Amino acid sequence: MSLVFIDSLKSVTFYNGVLRIDCIATGPNNEERASGTLLIPGSQARQVLNSLVAATQELDKRLREQQAAQQQVTVGNA
Repeated sequence: MSLVFIDSLKSVTFYNGVLRIDCIATGPNNEERASGTLLIPGSQARQVLNSLVAATQELDKRLREQQAAQQQVTVGNA
């Protein structure tokens, strides 16, 4: 298994039944460089993308809950 670090996306295309997502990483001196390509079969694209959206929403919810809890502790100690 290989790891791909992603700072941004360069392009997203759908060709021959495959969703291709070219990923970019920022290197030294803010230099952008290709970090890999995600290849998702078209038949699985909706499921994969929906899973990513759901996971991101859950992560956002947890982070907001943690921030709220930390703010309550900070206010309680003031």
